[in-house]
Amino acid sequence: MIPRRQRSPGIADRPPRAATADAGTRERLLATGLDLARRDGIKSVSVRAVAAAAEVNLGSFVYHFGTRDAFVYELVDRWYAPLMAGLQLSAGSDDPLRGVLRQLGHWVAANGRFLAMLIRDAAAGEAGVRDFLATMDRRHIALLLDLIRQGQEAGRLARADPTLQLMFLMGSVVLPILMLQGQQGLGPEAFLKRLASLAGDEQAIDTRLDWALRGLAAVTEG
Repeated sequence: MIPRRQRSPGIADRPPRAATADAGTRERLLATGLDLARRDGIKSVSVRAVAAAAEVNLGSFVYHFGTRDAFVYELVDRWYAPLMAGLQLSAGSDDPLRGVLRQLGHWVAANGRFLAMLIRDAAAGEAGVRDFLATMDRRHIALLLDLIRQGQEAGRLARADPTLQLMFLMGSVVLPILMLQGQQGLGPEAFLKRLASLAGDEQAIDTRLDWALRGLAAVTEG
């Protein structure tokens, strides 16, 4: 019996060149779109602008994404995905609620300008952004609510509506950063500058978080 010829390992698993090229085109379009969005907001992400900047024809854009709204949704999801992965890792720490909120606050401080633009774009009717934001209840919001419930069950947090407690925590940690985006000229300049500095400073974020968690801590009988 003639033995079968051994194949080099992995050959059958290698994608065809066309598939590799398609993946490269898709990645280039997303990276280009994200660059444009970070600079000028989602309004700047037109099909023609992205295709031209990525040096891709319009047919390739339609082939990969179908519509601009679908592209925008995937673009925002791609930008957000590393945050969610990091939050899930923090949820496994010894103090998960603090770890997740701390990471979220620092991320918002680093990405506040773009995040504020996304919120404004959604308010202006950008369907892709609105559709993405509508999924937040299944993303970090769901994670935080679950951690709050766990904290209540463990006796670390006072018993109360978890959504109300989340509102208090986000108002302490995240909301000040977003509120002070683009507020130049809308109040005393020196005061607004100081507020913006404190809102996004990592140590100040940690301090606000510490105060907020103390405020929600379960009261123990002395």
